[in-house]
Amino acid sequence: MLDTIRSFFDPPISADPEQSTAKLAWVVRLRWVAILAQLLCVPVAIEYGVLEPAMLPLFAAVVATLALLNLATWLGLRRGSRGSPMHLLLQLGADIFGLSALLILTGGAWNPMVPILFVHSVLGALLLEGRLGLAFFGLLLGCLVLIQTNSYIPPGLEGSLLPASILFPAQIVVALVFWILTAWLSGTLDHVQTWFAHTQERTSRIDRLRAVGALAAGLSHELATPLNTAQLKLSRLRRTQGLEQDPELVAAIEELERCGSVLRHMAGSQLQPDRLSLEVIELDPLVRQVCESVAQVHQEATIRFLADGRTGKRVLVPTVAFSQALINLVDNSIDSGGPTSEVEIVVQRNGNRAELCVQDRGSGWPEVVRRHLGEPFVTTKPEGIGLGLYYVHSLAEAIGAHLTLEDREFGGAVARISLPIVPTGSAPEPAGDVTIPAPDWRPQNG
Repeated sequence: MLDTIRSFFDPPISADPEQSTAKLAWVVRLRWVAILAQLLCVPVAIEYGVLEPAMLPLFAAVVATLALLNLATWLGLRRGSRGSPMHLLLQLGADIFGLSALLILTGGAWNPMVPILFVHSVLGALLLEGRLGLAFFGLLLGCLVLIQTNSYIPPGLEGSLLPASILFPAQIVVALVFWILTAWLSGTLDHVQTWFAHTQERTSRIDRLRAVGALAAGLSHELATPLNTAQLKLSRLRRTQGLEQDPELVAAIEELERCGSVLRHMAGSQLQPDRLSLEVIELDPLVRQVCESVAQVHQEATIRFLADGRTGKRVLVPTVAFSQALINLVDNSIDSGGPTSEVEIVVQRNGNRAELCVQDRGSGWPEVVRRHLGEPFVTTKPEGIGLGLYYVHSLAEAIGAHLTLEDREFGGAVARISLPIVPTGSAPEPAGDVTIPAPDWRPQNG
């Protein structure tokens, strides 16, 4: 029973326009309660002289109008009508105009029930956003001015009136404070909801990565043995039967070798966040050494390392895995621009984050790669496997970094990795020079 009553008053706290129908339904429920309370107050108001019998017909007419409006809105919702932010503004505006009319008939700003009008400043900030919220607050201030200047003072309130110079500004200040605090609270809750949804999505994505990793490892283990057996049998058959030059047999052996390579890459491209060996390192020396190592392999290409010269870019990464990811990005750039292409690796600090950019003048990022970033086996290369960029994205997800793919001005592509900087004094000093092996062990790009 208590849960049913509590749910009756639970409002949608987000200012999301998509929730306008739910908000409108809540306003309808709240208005029924307000109408009932107004009717219950009539005998008490007449008894204490706050509502004169001569004003009773006007009072009843206002309450009846609100009841008819609420009934029409309720029937519309029952028939499937959808609310909108503007519809919600009109409904709340009708509420404050109706309440202002009732207060004008019963003492206006001096009526002891006038703080009920301030509740609507809370409702407006809670249910509306942006310009609509400001417009509603302007209507509320207009209603306050209206009841302060056009009120009928009944006999029950005469002789106990505060000076208008004190009462009027106080009421406006109270309404303003209510509205500001509620708008701040509503905005804060909205941001918290967005952050929580983003965190849940990241957690779900990491779980999916782990599932894919387990599947890839299982497939690699189960298929490696029969593939190796088939390859050995075919090689032996080629030698014993003198078929070394048979094109079909050669093609079959090559395809088996390719299948084995794909399985090895699948097993090597999976990252388990809880198994990574993390250490605090200075980003500039690590990236510089990786660039030198890659340049020894791609001697025809021009690979430039550029840094902003600022120190203090200490990051928490798995050194070898991060170096592997950088090599994959550089290989992608060289594949895009050709063997003699120019690739720039830029390291700079942006606030409390370090940014690593690999940029080229190649053909840019294909739309299918952008759209399916984070998914394995997505490639536009005839010989690609689609695991190189997936490896980079998996590593970024695992260590709390962000990978974004961008177009470079005047042509080309940019892969940007943004990493959080480790504050000074919160972790051990970074290790010295890190030896990066030559990149002949890297997964195939794609």
